[in-house]
Amino acid sequence: MTQSISELTGFTSLFSEIIIGIYALLVMFTLIFIPWEKMKPSKGMHEIVLRVYSWWAILILATVMFLLPGTIALILIILLTYISLREFLTKLSVTNHFRSTLFFVYLAIPIQYYLAKNGTTYSFNSFIPVYMFFLIPIVNILNGEYEKYLEFNGKVFWATMLIVYGFSNITFLIHQGEIRGYIGEQNLLILLIVFLTQINDVLQFLWGKTIGKHKLSPTISPNKTIEGFLGGAITLSALSFSLSSYLPFDSSLEAAGFGFLLSVFGLLGDLNMSAVKRDLGVKDMDDLIPGHGGILDRLDSLSFTLPFTVHYLLLRGYL
Repeated sequence: MTQSISELTGFTSLFSEIIIGIYALLVMFTLIFIPWEKMKPSKGMHEIVLRVYSWWAILILATVMFLLPGTIALILIILLTYISLREFLTKLSVTNHFRSTLFFVYLAIPIQYYLAKNGTTYSFNSFIPVYMFFLIPIVNILNGEYEKYLEFNGKVFWATMLIVYGFSNITFLIHQGEIRGYIGEQNLLILLIVFLTQINDVLQFLWGKTIGKHKLSPTISPNKTIEGFLGGAITLSALSFSLSSYLPFDSSLEAAGFGFLLSVFGLLGDLNMSAVKRDLGVKDMDDLIPGHGGILDRLDSLSFTLPFTVHYLLLRGYL
């Protein structure tokens, strides 16, 4: 007897529908944007093609992780977080200073993920924002470190918040109880948030290319336009509206509003990392993926949209 995809993979039928749809959409984007870049090369189109390549990597990795036993998947996420934090701290030129403090910073990664999986909402949301805020300067004080003290503390704490706290929201969403009206489908929500975040970049690029006239942030990201942002945000809002039956919200209108806000935070995450790279005078955060940069270069928007999603669900009482 022929088995369904759900039976073969262990995915729910709802999850299977969405992931097949995303793979189909990604094939379409690949067939459109890669030839487009070859015919009409531009910096913006090159960035979109890089995004398409990264989506393939993210989607395949996500599929594998959803198929893996929970513990192995968690170890893989922790490893990716460690690589991301290390590449960021290396670019910030802090890895040769305050080594004992950096030990505790890296130790915070498994602790944060343990709290994301097994801790309370309070412990997850306070360990890095509060306790690491105290621990980083305290260790430096006890070691008598003072040279570049303010610079080091600021850079390291901010990097820990952005990467460790930001990405650990994936584990928190999967393991922290049941989302109201969304029982047993936390993996689906993660997949949709990643999908909506990544497609937001393409939508804003396409709208900007079509009707963009006014620069949104000329000093940080000259290619982004106000029209591109608004067009992308409205389109993502409409897409979220159409996907409302797959999202955990009380109404389609709320799903649309969430999509608009997600577009805003996705843009801010992108601009945030662009500002960091301009400040550091680098094109990419790392060369882990030759020609494509590091993990952070491909997941910049998610560093904002993941925490936003968790706090939105908490504030609205869904989680």
